Amino acid sequence: MPCFSRACPVAAPLGVDRDPLDPAAKTIAALNDCALGGQRVLLTGPVASGRTATINAWASEHAEFAFHYVFSAAVDPERATPAAFITGLLSALREYLGLTDALPLDETGLIEALPGWLARLGHSQALIVIDDIDRLTSSDLTADADWLPDYLPPGVVLLASANRGLLAERLRALNWTVLDIGSEAQIADPVAVITEIAKQPASNAALRALAATPVGLPPTTLTTLGLDVSAVPADVLMQRSDWVGFCHHVYRDAARRELLSASTAYRRECRALADCADDPLDQATWLNRAADWPALLEQLSNPAALRAWRDDPFAWQTLWASLPSIDTAVSHLLSRLEQQASRVDADRDELADCLVNAARILEQLNADEAAAYIRRTGHERLCQCAPDSLGAAAVAHAHAVADCSESAPEQALSLLRGALAQRRKALGDDDSLTRSSAHALASVLEAKGDLNDAISAYAQIVATREKTLGRDDPGLLAVLSNLGAAQRAANQLEQARGPFERCLKIARKIKPHPSPALALALDNLAGLLYAGGDHETAAEHYREALNVTESLFGPQHAATAAALHNLGTALDSLSRFPEAKRCFRRAVEIRAQALGREHAETATSLHNLAGVLDVTGEREEAESLYREAIETWRAVVGSEHPATATSINNLADLLAQAGRLAEAEPLYRENLALWTALYGEDHPNTAMTAAELGRLCADANRVEEAESLLRPAVVQLERMMGVENALHIDSLCRLAALLRDRGRGEEGLALLENTYERAAGSIKILSPAMQKLRRHRDQLRKALHESRQ
Repeated sequence: MPCFSRACPVAAPLGVDRDPLDPAAKTIAALNDCALGGQRVLLTGPVASGRTATINAWASEHAEFAFHYVFSAAVDPERATPAAFITGLLSALREYLGLTDALPLDETGLIEALPGWLARLGHSQALIVIDDIDRLTSSDLTADADWLPDYLPPGVVLLASANRGLLAERLRALNWTVLDIGSEAQIADPVAVITEIAKQPASNAALRALAATPVGLPPTTLTTLGLDVSAVPADVLMQRSDWVGFCHHVYRDAARRELLSASTAYRRECRALADCADDPLDQATWLNRAADWPALLEQLSNPAALRAWRDDPFAWQTLWASLPSIDTAVSHLLSRLEQQASRVDADRDELADCLVNAARILEQLNADEAAAYIRRTGHERLCQCAPDSLGAAAVAHAHAVADCSESAPEQALSLLRGALAQRRKALGDDDSLTRSSAHALASVLEAKGDLNDAISAYAQIVATREKTLGRDDPGLLAVLSNLGAAQRAANQLEQARGPFERCLKIARKIKPHPSPALALALDNLAGLLYAGGDHETAAEHYREALNVTESLFGPQHAATAAALHNLGTALDSLSRFPEAKRCFRRAVEIRAQALGREHAETATSLHNLAGVLDVTGEREEAESLYREAIETWRAVVGSEHPATATSINNLADLLAQAGRLAEAEPLYRENLALWTALYGEDHPNTAMTAAELGRLCADANRVEEAESLLRPAVVQLERMMGVENALHIDSLCRLAALLRDRGRGEEGLALLENTYERAAGSIKILSPAMQKLRRHRDQLRKALHESRQ
């Protein structure tokens, strides 16, 4: 791939923050030694000490970086946030990698998404620069950098700069390499320079306007504002044919402090700049900085701005979120939409764009009911006035996906089928909008349980895409994966191998390599093989998925924990208990650290670790972990949940095997009532728990109750789990022994013989469980024969 450089999204046409100062040669040499793949390096020193120039000079010597992104926080302090940095970085990555994935719009979502996007760089070499990182301010108004990932893929270098001080020490404690530039500020007293220049009225007015801007203005805007910069020295103001701005941000910062210290003065300059702006987003940005809230709200809710929202949703949504009264904003937006919709001459497709985008804006403002109202009424209106338009299809699609897919799936299917038909007719089968509706339709079918129809829908999308892309394009991965998942859910395990194996073949060729898509493809195929009983091959794929995941996300990431957990499950099934135990222990440690001890995924790994410890005889620790898992499940999903019941059941088994019947019995009874309430009496889990409780009662010599539980459970287990199921055979043998002890040995023998004969003539007769049945039958037959002598 070609080299791709990207600067801060608010930077001037010059690309990165300007620094006319001299770079530090010794620091450049030091960077060559420490700015290596996977490393985080901080360059410290005073403002205007040449930090930016040094970073730029070092980067210019390293053409090996295939991807190069620079964010200069000092360019625009008002937009210097982690969210702005991550949005710019992810947008650059999306373009570099040729992806179309939507980006989160909130800071929390962006921070969570960052490691996954960095992982897509694989092992390729990349440079990410955050100049003046100490000027980034999080939504909690702190300047801490704990939102940055603590692990980078092996080819990625993160290079930042900051003042000497507390942040540098905090980053050092987080294992950053900290270098000091070893020099002092090269601009001695910018305030004195600005104060002297501002004594001239013409220069004063120009400096005020330029101080209000992040990076400067085009000469045409200065002319429109009637400003003259000719008297400002060239070492303070850079003047080009297309741009005029301060040579260094310290001059801008000084001018803003000295000339615009009063908020009213700053806002006045921003309001004047808003009047000069031609671009809707630029104008809205200046209105926001001018704190002209009525004008900003009017600008944000006009049709042109609503249609433009899709082009830069983060910037637009940031402006919406800045409004002082969200309730007023919602009401005004609804009113403006109603005005637009009521116009007889309104373009229906443009109206649809406004409605769909407005609903997304409202959702981001936590006005979900208003968003749903917009989609529902918009759909109704367009169905009346333009039922066959693409606009009607767009609103129907949005309404189905956002409002109906879970609460009214039949309605969602009807809406999506209509939208899909309209889009196919107008745009063709392989247009992105058509594919979006086709995929949404398949997803709703799958969620509704109509798996055969979902499989057909996914297969049709695959066939359509193959005509355009061929059979081995990465663009097929998502839909092939969905097709395989639907087939697996339908228990079509052999059919699902095709899509999953194709995904793996395609993912192995993706560049940069390896990619998260490879780890996912390995995991999906391994899961399918595991479900089909091929635990050995599943373990091999899970191990490779773990290696890929750990190299891209690091040893302490939740994705690594998931890969460890899955590998542990396969190893457990192979009776490779020491390895499985190590996997589950690491998974528990990582998940507890990354997700918290009280989390469903942590509880899952606790449960599985306890199971391995139980098998290997470490029952004291196993019991403790089962109890912790149960308490976690109760806190996370509640007491009446299958996950809670499963851990309770395993704890009861452990206690029963240890002879602690009085402790195990109430747990079995609790579970029997729970499974019955959740699934009814005719369910495998209910039957299994009844059988286990029956065996406990038999061990406690409560024979009548034991028989009343075991006899129906044996019948249910054979019908639901198969004649050779181990629990069925165990319960049957226990029932036969119970009948023998009650003097009804002939009846017990008849049960064993009848079951064995039903399995005769098939390979089931060779299973370990059936061999156990045969031994019990022979022993009981012998005992009865001897008793007759």
